[in-house]
Amino acid sequence: MADARGEGGPVFAGPTIRLRIAVWLAEAIEWVLRHHRLARVLYAAADFNGRLSARLLRGEARECPCCGGRFERMSRRRLAGWGGICPRCRAHPRHRAIALLLARGDLPGHRLLHFAPEPLFDPVFARLPEIERTTADLYAPADLKLDITKMNLPGGSFDLILCSHVLEHVPDDHAAMSELRRVLAPGGLALVLTPYRPEVPTYEDPSITAPLDRMVAFGQQDHVRIYGTDLAERLRGAGFEVEDRTPRELFDETVVNRCELDPDEHLFICRAPAG
Repeated sequence: MADARGEGGPVFAGPTIRLRIAVWLAEAIEWVLRHHRLARVLYAAADFNGRLSARLLRGEARECPCCGGRFERMSRRRLAGWGGICPRCRAHPRHRAIALLLARGDLPGHRLLHFAPEPLFDPVFARLPEIERTTADLYAPADLKLDITKMNLPGGSFDLILCSHVLEHVPDDHAAMSELRRVLAPGGLALVLTPYRPEVPTYEDPSITAPLDRMVAFGQQDHVRIYGTDLAERLRGAGFEVEDRTPRELFDETVVNRCELDPDEHLFICRAPAG
C-alpha cells in the first residue's frame, strides 16, 4: 500500500492471515529443501503437479515460450491469488518475456552471466547454443558460487547479464549494481528485473528483519526493499545507460495475450557504455 502523499511505504497494510500462511509455507519449503531426501519428494510432487496441470489445461489459446507448451489458460496460485503461471514449467510472465527477447535476438551476447538461474530456462538456452551461459548463485547450485556485491571475476568478463528478481534480496544494492557494471564488457547488456512499483519511490528500512514484517513491508519474507521510481537512477549511478521498457512496448498485443505477459511489467535494459 503506497503512502497517501505519494511516498514509498509498505506493500500491505498489515499482517493478514493470508500473509502469515504465505510466510509459514515459505519457511516450511526452505526447511524441506535443506533435507535432501525430503527435497527429492518435493521436487517429484511438483513435477507430477506440473504434468497433471499441463494435461488438464491443454489447449491452443496460450503458449509458453520457455517450454513450448500450449494451454487453454495459464495456472493461478491459490494463496497468492495471481496467475499467469505456465502449468507445465511454472514460468511466470517475466520468464516468458525474457525467453521471447532471447529468441528474438534482442539480448545479444555470447558470454552470459545468469544470476539465480531457474531450471525452466534450461530448454530456452538449449535452443540457443551460440550463448555460452555461466550460472551464478550464492546459495543454490550453479556453475559459480558468487556474492553479487563482491564477485571474484575479472572486469569485462561477460557481454550479457541476466539479473531477474535478485537485487531486492541484497542489502547493499549499490555494491551489487557496481559489480554488475564492472564485469560487463563495454557495449554489453544487463537485463534487470525486480518487484517494482512505478508510482512511488523505493521503500526500504534495514531495521525491518522479521520474515512477517518483511512480507508486509516489501511483499516477500526475504526481501529487503520494494523498488520504485528511482530504480533507473540507481542503475545509472552505477554507470549504466538504462532503458525502462514494458512488454506492451516490446511486443505486439497478440504476443502479449497469447504468451500471457504482464503488459506493464518493467524491464530495465542496462548497457555498459562502449569504449
